[in-house]
Amino acid sequence: MKLLLHTCCAPCSVYCIDTLRKEEIEPTVYWFNPNIHPYMEYKARRDCLKEYTKSIDVEAIFEENYGLDEFCRNVIDKLQTRCREYCYPVRLEQTAKFAKENGYTHFSTTLLVSPYQNHEALIEVANQMAKKYNVEFLYRDFRIGFREGQAKARELGLYMQKYCGCIFSEEMSSLARQKKDKEIIDRANRDTKRRIRLSDCISNLDFRPLKRENKEEIDFIYNIKKEDYNKYIEENKTEMNEEIQTKLFERYIKGNAKNIKIITVKGEKIGFFDGKILEDNTFRIDNIFIIKEYQNKGIDEAISRELLFENEI
Repeated sequence: MKLLLHTCCAPCSVYCIDTLRKEEIEPTVYWFNPNIHPYMEYKARRDCLKEYTKSIDVEAIFEENYGLDEFCRNVIDKLQTRCREYCYPVRLEQTAKFAKENGYTHFSTTLLVSPYQNHEALIEVANQMAKKYNVEFLYRDFRIGFREGQAKARELGLYMQKYCGCIFSEEMSSLARQKKDKEIIDRANRDTKRRIRLSDCISNLDFRPLKRENKEEIDFIYNIKKEDYNKYIEENKTEMNEEIQTKLFERYIKGNAKNIKIITVKGEKIGFFDGKILEDNTFRIDNIFIIKEYQNKGIDEAISRELLFENEI
């Protein structure tokens, strides 16, 4: 058997080549992938495959065709079916044709290793090309070794692509990252707008969640709470010592830490507030504590208005 193995990338070839060699079939790797874009991605996959085939002493033929214009013309009206109607046929037809013209008895493709490809469509297209060019299609269901091959590729330090190949598959694979990026940007924009609105009351006024592991912030809250405990003692003429205050504070932190916000001015702590997240995911303030020099400056009202504004978004 003389086998021409169409190869989409080095990682996908790992298990295929290993398996074929165990069957005492020595493939010739054939690179023809005009559907891989942009060029830097095309080049990265091609060059990685060149280095890998050299390292394992496999013959490889590289047919250059960075066919972005042709690809776009052929898929513009069939974006949802582009794999079956263009990407598979254009590569497998060229592979079968090259195999027939150059004395190969069989052809196959590493696309058969991927569980993300349309396996049945690949088989159908390959059989069509085998019949058209009168050359045998060697079928193997390489998918069983996909994870094994990928793991070995990572160990070898091969370039691991993040999408199938074409610019449209890149867009699909990027949707999750795009959504996350948008969420980060939206959150940053909301924070900026909040700081601007709060600065209408006091310049550089802001608030942020408590970092429970931050001892400085915990101590700051405790000292304010301690004053509150002492005030309660004076008003009610009752008894309370440091130990009791500490226990009360620990109980308070345990129950409220995730809903405590530190109030800052120019990054310096001036107070905090606590509250509850309600069933409709809005936040309700229960208590606002501010150090003496910033009391009676409208900070309480500004923060309350801001939270109402955020809850309406």
